[in-house]
Amino acid sequence: MLRSWEIARALAFFFVAILTIGFILFAMRVSGYEQDAGAEPADAIIVLTGDAGRLAAGAQLLRDGRAGHLLISGVHPSATSADLQDQTGLSEADFDCCVTLGRQATDTIGNAREADELVNARDFDRLIIVTSDYHLPRSLMEMKALMPGVEFIPYPVHTTPPWRNARAARLWLLEYAKYTTVQMRYALMPRTDNA
Repeated sequence: MLRSWEIARALAFFFVAILTIGFILFAMRVSGYEQDAGAEPADAIIVLTGDAGRLAAGAQLLRDGRAGHLLISGVHPSATSADLQDQTGLSEADFDCCVTLGRQATDTIGNAREADELVNARDFDRLIIVTSDYHLPRSLMEMKALMPGVEFIPYPVHTTPPWRNARAARLWLLEYAKYTTVQMRYALMPRTDNA
């Protein structure tokens, strides 16, 4: 009986150690993302709605000419173009020519599907992905699974790191759990199509 208890304790320790190391590697990866969209322009900027700062960052990239089109993915059904113009500082003319509002996405997989629809409709092959830094690894994984031939340029909106306060630590740990789940899903059931 003592032997089985020791084995269980050793396995639990090993499991916790693996998760801890995984989270440290995840945090290092997230902290390594830089706000650099590259010198070469992209076809489109994809902003995943959520935390503050994402819309402003995407709009600034559009104004800077980093891409000719902006997709705002996951727009709430009640949000109007005027609301988004106020939040982004973009003009009505900018919205008419260069902005697509994606209203179907309710999660990261939905964001990837909206981006995929834009890529297929316009034959784009280089995208800047704008989202919170901690959300980038999972977002990029979902995007790459749907669009394997597309080049993705991560553009992080920096957030409070997990070692600064408990709220940030909780948020990053939750995202790490989601990221790990998606990794396992693709490891066990890899995508075999582009749909």
